[in-house]
Amino acid sequence: MKKLLILAITSMLVFGLVGCGASDEAKTPQEENNTTDEGTDTEKPEASGSSEDITLDQINEFLNTSADLGPGTVVNPVAILPMKHIDGPKNNIDVYAFVNFEYEARDFVKYQVSYISCTCRPAAVNYWNTAYIEMTLPSSKDPNDVQLKYISFDDDPAADYTGGLWGDSDPIPSGLTYETIKEEYVSYFHGKDLPYLKDIDTIDDIELADYQDGEGRSGYEIDTFTGATVSANNMIRVLHSVLDYHVQNEFFE
Repeated sequence: MKKLLILAITSMLVFGLVGCGASDEAKTPQEENNTTDEGTDTEKPEASGSSEDITLDQINEFLNTSADLGPGTVVNPVAILPMKHIDGPKNNIDVYAFVNFEYEARDFVKYQVSYISCTCRPAAVNYWNTAYIEMTLPSSKDPNDVQLKYISFDDDPAADYTGGLWGDSDPIPSGLTYETIKEEYVSYFHGKDLPYLKDIDTIDDIELADYQDGEGRSGYEIDTFTGATVSANNMIRVLHSVLDYHVQNEFFE
């Protein structure tokens, strides 16, 4: 069984990244993986083995029981989450996000989650984002009352530790800096509940009146992020993945 699970994990972690176009000198990961030495496209080899009978729940259980991870150890639990990635032209592909850290406090859970966002850069610099996320455990035990307490791509709320990492370009090609994204966009999501977060799929679904609601936000424009849709939209997508995982917590049973 252990060998089968290891094979399934290896098979399921093989995924393609959608590129935004690159020169021969700066190929995207997908182009590098699908091109021979002569430069001709080749078909992707099919992953060996079968994962039809293996679920992510089983894989996550295996990860936390086959090594010194999870309950009863000094290392926090880990998990693999399905995620729907979106690129600039709004093509969707299935990828995985990785929970590197999970800690359940009295009324919220801390997560550290790594995921692919920008896929238009050369493979040598196609770094991933790591989001530090806090999701509430509401006293009602109703999943619809879950709120995003905090999200960051650098410090935790106390600014004592660096829980996140901004892996996308800074500044992005349009000139927008991470500091602007952090101050104006990331902060908008603090306090948003599950129904709202699940109802938006991209920044196109965010109403300007909602975006400008709150102290000091009246001058912010969602159109500021028109040239940063990949970073902005995949932050929404990874929140969807974490929410789906979060509501499976035994707390809600």
